[in-house]
Amino acid sequence: MNQNISLLWVPGHSGFFWNEKADSLAKQVTDSTSFIEWIASEDIISNLKKQSIQITHHNYRRSKYQAMIGNFPDIITISKWTENRVQDRLIARIISKTIITPGLLHRFNLHSDPLCIVCNENNDISHILLKCKKYASFRVILWNKLNIVEPNITYDVLLSHVFTNKKNLTIFIQALKYLDIS
Repeated sequence: MNQNISLLWVPGHSGFFWNEKADSLAKQVTDSTSFIEWIASEDIISNLKKQSIQITHHNYRRSKYQAMIGNFPDIITISKWTENRVQDRLIARIISKTIITPGLLHRFNLHSDPLCIVCNENNDISHILLKCKKYASFRVILWNKLNIVEPNITYDVLLSHVFTNKKNLTIFIQALKYLDIS
């Protein structure tokens, strides 16, 4: 049928902790009596999801990102508020300050000048959202919609307002299309 087929080798799960754990548990179940029939599969799945979320939260609290970003709703909560995966990625990039700006591109030698042509400051997402003179009138409107009364706030304070509820997150996502970011 004139179609190209590519075969890719993928390493087995041997040596990966959680895969080894799953194998071990599966072997225990098959080698033991049928007591597992007493536990509903829904309960097992629910418990595994709960453990997974707890481990994720624990790892986050111990990571360098906790100190940098602070406490925001988890991605599971935020994902319920967004419309799609594109918005999820956008929010993740905003939180981690990895959204594409001239300042970020310059860090990787992909842009010649990290400075804002209007303000002559590092043109990163924090500058664009909080300080850039080019967006001063835009910022006034956005701050009104988000009920931010103090004009000079930090990036973390802005994000805490954005993640207060779905309405604020939606307002923020819609506002981003008026900025020179990608």
